[in-house]
Amino acid sequence: MSAQKTNRRKPNRKQPPEYPLNTPLPRPEMLAILQAADEIIDAGGRTLLAKILKGSKEKKLLELGLNHTPAYGFYRELTMEQIMEKVDVLLATGYLETELSGKLPLIKFTVYGWTVRRERGAEELLREWEHWLEHGIAPVSMEYLKDRNRGMILLFLFKILCSGDRKYIPFLEQWHAVDYAKVKVEIQRVVTDLQERDRLEESAWHQLLLDRAQALIQHTRDPVILQCAECGDPYVFDHHDLSCYRADGIYFPEKCEHCRNTEDGMNE
Repeated sequence: MSAQKTNRRKPNRKQPPEYPLNTPLPRPEMLAILQAADEIIDAGGRTLLAKILKGSKEKKLLELGLNHTPAYGFYRELTMEQIMEKVDVLLATGYLETELSGKLPLIKFTVYGWTVRRERGAEELLREWEHWLEHGIAPVSMEYLKDRNRGMILLFLFKILCSGDRKYIPFLEQWHAVDYAKVKVEIQRVVTDLQERDRLEESAWHQLLLDRAQALIQHTRDPVILQCAECGDPYVFDHHDLSCYRADGIYFPEKCEHCRNTEDGMNE
């Protein structure tokens, strides 16, 4: 059953939303909470999530290796109560949810939270490769990519392709040797496209990226349904709209395509 995002924007534009659509918290805070949540999805609740963000030295947390997530200690200076309030903002605005497992409410991503987190996860993989290349680090194996979320992995490939940089080809070839057949096909296509990059004019390269986005950017299992801030009608987010992908993550458009096109026409 598809989830529908709770509308925080009223059709009456004079009434400001309680929380902005893309930044219910400052962007770095929102992304840190989602990153920490990714470590305990279906395995821990909001209290454990808050402890990760606090940088708790609790034995159980350390035994689970949760102190190694980059978001560990992000809110080190805040109290647990203050951190829980921030987690509750993402629960209230539909980026996270809880589901009972026995008597324990466990943290889960909603389709909205997962859409944002999936893109950041792909970006983190790209930055890791960039770090290795910059410092001359040769990965022993690419097996760590083999059983990752398929949508995230394909988005990672798309980000590599968008760079247009052949420096990634040795890593891609190493990865190609160990992954599953369907992923191998996409890896090889990216390698081939990067090898052809210098021969393509900008217009042809741009069209290639638009075409490859159709295969490498997967729609989520449930649609991301938003409500237009202009007309109030619901609309489905298009994962292939590359204008929604920015340096600090994916942003949901606040207006439907019809209202955006109307607005663009008036501004011409």
